[in-house]
Amino acid sequence: MRFSKKTIALACFALFFSRPALVCTMKGALADTPGGACPSRLFSDVDFRWAFVANSMKDGRRVTGPVSQNMALKSGDKLKMMVELQKRCFVYLFHFDERSGVKLLFPYTLAQLTQHCQTGTRYSIPRADGWFRLDNNPGKEFFYLIASASRLDGLEQAYSQYCSASGQAKAVQGKALLERIKVLSKEHPDLCAPAERPVTIGGALRSVKATRDSKRPDISAFADEIVSKGFTARTYTIEHN
Repeated sequence: MRFSKKTIALACFALFFSRPALVCTMKGALADTPGGACPSRLFSDVDFRWAFVANSMKDGRRVTGPVSQNMALKSGDKLKMMVELQKRCFVYLFHFDERSGVKLLFPYTLAQLTQHCQTGTRYSIPRADGWFRLDNNPGKEFFYLIASASRLDGLEQAYSQYCSASGQAKAVQGKALLERIKVLSKEHPDLCAPAERPVTIGGALRSVKATRDSKRPDISAFADEIVSKGFTARTYTIEHN
């Protein structure tokens, strides 16, 4: 059977414009593809306000300010973060150190991503007037901030598996989780914000224990707005001097 040139041209035209739908279906199978699948979601804006501050002694008095590259912290100094969604997106904050392992600091629980994360609401980390307090244990601490236009199901599953594991299996799952976090930041460089140098400060945050002090200032005054296409990630490294 022979086809006319006009018939072949129309068939090629239809195949070309049906291709994006096919590509979207395939991308949907990738667990951690930012934006899920289709371009309309893949290039949705990530838009949220973020604050990371320290409360430390300076010239004999307590001073609160943003965590910076030239900042030295000591035992007894405190840290606090804030997330406020400007558009519907999904923000994850993980903490890691060699002794305590990996801990999800935000959302407070993974169920919160479905039920309670609302735009325009300020979420304090730790909650309410709590602060993280630096103790006397030296060592490096890592904070991984990740934001995506859609839920990162693979990342959430890896964290759930890590939490449910024990013994040597937990150590293996922890390494796999950290590797997934690092890969996520590198897999889609066209969607990520420009690479940022890690923030190196002094002090050690062990066991991620919170203290309460209602006299601390509102840290939203120190917040920056982070906007990107589909995905963004930051890493903060805290090192004891």
